Amino acid sequence: MTTACQDSDIQRWTLIPRPYMRDHALGFIDNTINEAHRWIIKQQETNEAVGVVSIHTINSDTGDADTGYWIAPWGRRRGAATYALVLVEQFALTIPSVNSLSAHIAETNVASRATASRAGFVNMGSSAESCPDGDNQVPALNYVKHLTR
Repeated sequence: MTTACQDSDIQRWTLIPRPYMRDHALGFIDNTINEAHRWIIKQQETNEAVGVVSIHTINSDTGDADTGYWIAPWGRRRGAATYALVLVEQFALTIPSVNSLSAHIAETNVASRATASRAGFVNMGSSAESCPDGDNQVPALNYVKHLTR
């Protein structure tokens, strides 16, 4: 995890600490960073850790679970993030208060937007939030997946 978080794309599109140190990874693993739920993404064929997917927060008023994900360079373009989002959806279905998943993605993050779309998330347009694109904050798009029980 520490090695993956040295990647310029992961640093570009996420809010991970910079520099990213081993203690940050251990804090994530021990869940001292206050994610609602988090998982390591493993490549199905090799069982190699290639990324992270999480539910950041669950809004009990709206029933929305805010998600995020990243994939290390050695795991990209193999479907791991899309599959992970499908598994997060299956997990979310076990939480009665969750009605939808959302992902706030930088307008400029073409790869992440494509991943969310492949996982069945729909671009609902501009979000009130912004997202990182390197050292800049850019407008975010709100991708939503309504859960069907």
